[in-house]
Amino acid sequence: MKTTLSERDGNTVKLAVEVSTEELQEAFDKKLRQLSREVRLPGFRPGKAPAAMIRQRLGDEAILVDAVEDSMGAWFAQAAIELGLDPVDRPEIELDDELPEMNKPLGFKATVTVMPEVVLGEYKGLEAPKEPTGVEDVEVDAQMDHLRNEFAELSPVSGRAVQQGDFVTADLRATLDGEPVENLEAGDFVFEVGGGRVFPEVEEQVIGMNAEEEKTFPLALPEELPDDLAGKTVDFTVIVKEIKEKVLPPLTDKWVSEISEFATLLELRQEIRKKIASGKEHASDQRFRALAVKAAADNSELDLPDVVVREQAEEMVADLQRSLESRGGSLEVYSEVTGQTVEQLIEEMKPTAANNVKTGLVLSAVAKAEGLEATDEEIEAVVAQMAAAGKVDPKVLGKRLRQSGRIESLKEQMLRDKAADFIAANAVAVAPEVEPAEPAEAEAAESAPQSVPAEAEAAAAAPAEAEAAESAGDTAAEDS
Repeated sequence: MKTTLSERDGNTVKLAVEVSTEELQEAFDKKLRQLSREVRLPGFRPGKAPAAMIRQRLGDEAILVDAVEDSMGAWFAQAAIELGLDPVDRPEIELDDELPEMNKPLGFKATVTVMPEVVLGEYKGLEAPKEPTGVEDVEVDAQMDHLRNEFAELSPVSGRAVQQGDFVTADLRATLDGEPVENLEAGDFVFEVGGGRVFPEVEEQVIGMNAEEEKTFPLALPEELPDDLAGKTVDFTVIVKEIKEKVLPPLTDKWVSEISEFATLLELRQEIRKKIASGKEHASDQRFRALAVKAAADNSELDLPDVVVREQAEEMVADLQRSLESRGGSLEVYSEVTGQTVEQLIEEMKPTAANNVKTGLVLSAVAKAEGLEATDEEIEAVVAQMAAAGKVDPKVLGKRLRQSGRIESLKEQMLRDKAADFIAANAVAVAPEVEPAEPAEAEAAESAPQSVPAEAEAAAAAPAEAEAAESAGDTAAEDS
């Protein structure tokens, strides 16, 4: 087979291919063998009809046309490989002659969109900000407080009303238009005042109540609840049955030796400091790596075909759908909440999709430029890790990956990871710029709501979460 690149306009190329008479004959013979197994002729058992009779019945011209159609994909793929092209969509095929002939080479033109050529910019010696990894005493103190809270005991109190931080055992019920709301009823429900397990208005109302006291008040329900309750106002009743306060254990060597492997408070604090530092270093390294890679991608040039960006955006929408379904939600509900069609979601995700595709292509180009390789031993090690995580035999998984062709995708991702490591290893860490925020801006930032997509994703999964919440009262009672 002869292949030439006849034209190139950006990411669109035209290939001129000539299939030899020998290859054409092979395709014809292969099709004839297939027809011999499938075609039924009177007087012959299936698959036993002579090839000559099948040729006489169907005609060589028709068989050849079908053979060419069946083999065209393989011929095009072989031509693309020979020219080092990476097609991203289906090619448009145009035969040089209207009908193929057995004793004449077959010529055809193929027009297709291919992955763009990457023009690498500077990717060595790039400056990227790196966060400091020092650990402050206040961070260790916070972890110690968290640990004390885990081992805290609840002690009954008497002679005073409910305060912030108390644990209250209460009966809860609600009515809507005089009718009980079953989903908002719970007996012996235990919650921490300020812990966020109940509606904020309930926490506010219960402060100042005494044991055995009952209070009823109007409660506006959130919009995130199921349709029959969303935004409705109910009469909510709380009956306080018991009040307990949290008693934290003392910070002593004796307590530390009882709850940990360490003998002294100092040793425990040192271990906590070490773990915080390790976590900070990992996060700092990962962010530095990501910013260095971003800088390398920003320095590079390539013209992304829209078909590639759209395909990536569609995959992102599919990932969102799988995430929603794993929590009992659906893409349909998400679309209703956001007011966006699937097509609009795809368009919204295109900028991120384009960035992801560009970054991947730049990393592949860096790997090629630097001669990076993924050895068979490294690939086997990654497959073994994947097998361990999925609790399957490594040999079985490796065979599946090779048969499906996904082993090449795995290898490509490993090369991209190596390229990212190479860029980071050759980058220069600089101190991050710190822009002091105005007090009002800082306060606004702290109280800023989630982005619309995140809120919508939560709302789309709300039906399943609401169902789980119905049994929260019983669970809390059992925990207590």
